[in-house]
Amino acid sequence: MLHKTPFPHGYQQWMFAVSEFILRPVLWSFSEIVSIFLPTTAEQSSIMRHYSLNLPLLPLYLIVLVCLLVPALIAFFVRCILHLFRHSYILSVRLANEHHYKAPHKKQCSISTMNICLMPEFLSRFNNLSRTSQRATAVGQRIIADQIQSQNRSQAPSIVGNIETNFPEMDFICIQEAWHRDYSKTLVDELHTVYPWIIYDVGNSSLFNNYFIFNSGLMFVSKYEILHASFKTYSHSCKQCLFSGKGLLMVKVLLERTNKSTIKVGYIFNTHLQAYQGETPIIQKQLDEVLLWTKEFRMLTRGQGDIVTFDVLCGDFNFDNTSPGDQCLAEHRLFTMYHDPARVTKGKDQDWAIGTEMRQSCIWDEEISTPKGLQRALENPILRRRYILDADVKVATLSSLVFNAHPKTGEVKEETDGKRRIDYVLHNKDVDIVKQYNFVTRLAGLTDHIPVTMTFNTS
Repeated sequence: MLHKTPFPHGYQQWMFAVSEFILRPVLWSFSEIVSIFLPTTAEQSSIMRHYSLNLPLLPLYLIVLVCLLVPALIAFFVRCILHLFRHSYILSVRLANEHHYKAPHKKQCSISTMNICLMPEFLSRFNNLSRTSQRATAVGQRIIADQIQSQNRSQAPSIVGNIETNFPEMDFICIQEAWHRDYSKTLVDELHTVYPWIIYDVGNSSLFNNYFIFNSGLMFVSKYEILHASFKTYSHSCKQCLFSGKGLLMVKVLLERTNKSTIKVGYIFNTHLQAYQGETPIIQKQLDEVLLWTKEFRMLTRGQGDIVTFDVLCGDFNFDNTSPGDQCLAEHRLFTMYHDPARVTKGKDQDWAIGTEMRQSCIWDEEISTPKGLQRALENPILRRRYILDADVKVATLSSLVFNAHPKTGEVKEETDGKRRIDYVLHNKDVDIVKQYNFVTRLAGLTDHIPVTMTFNTS
């Protein structure tokens, strides 16, 4: 069954909406109070202006917070109970004519993965990002603008390893860190301009999964009809990920009905693995579950007349193929089933591969404020290591990857400098042929990751 509503019963949805309505101003005021004291590097350059604009609003935020705190606590308790009955995702479908919709029939499809950091404002500022509401709108607008423009282009040649300033025509999008429900809905509204099927608000909330705080942050966007979907929460997590119900979103899509008994289908899996795990071997266990759950999902949903044309695994894996501290993960048996086009072998990436995890302290540099500027920086090895983390991580911690992640100077090490590639689009070795695999700078200034796109044959 596909879940098009958050709850099985309407009264549950009404109660949840009321509790959210009461909670919203308190959460907003708390976020704004904390945000005042977390200026981004761009705001730090004119810190007096930042405080002169925001400190006068502090009494207003405090009044809202104090006056509504008690009803908000009651609403939070009610919401926690309702979460136990909530579906693990919402499927939003918007078609001009649902009964006469005809999916695009093409010999190849494109998919993209992107971490867009849609969190409450104060948490976004820990990543040196701000104005989350506006960023949600801007992300959607840039994606849609490129999709409209791509419909007027001729088919691109088969190129692997390019750094592009615009997204290609994309049939599927796998999104991570869409944690804020309101901002996610803003993005969904933008993306529905082109994409009829969107799965969002994904996650299972409970005291043991995420302390009823954040969902998985996953979202799936499609031009093709979604036949089946399922989500499972990882059994293991640690540190800050204890408050977000990360897991694996599993989707089966319909590409074409060839005849009455045969259909062409594809499988897409979207995930976000443990961040900053340190010495705790969490990701290894999560990858084990990815292998188990993808196998189970294919077995449960595969029909007798199905022709599986592709099987793709996307997401923010939070480890790279080159760093010495990640080698035990790079040799996981998952990579015997799924192929990474940007990888030569364990410990060695393709020469054209670049990193996708940005140095958060440098996000606001004028040099990379535009897609073209970010493209130029990524194509230059010296500039790239200033803006992208190095693939020489020994232990993945907040300290090593954020607080003390200062750009290097001196001779460039081509194998590691600016090459921490943690955003993956993998394909099953048995069914997919890659035509293009590119890095895209279109979201410059809107996120701290570089989106990755892959085009593959479906016939």
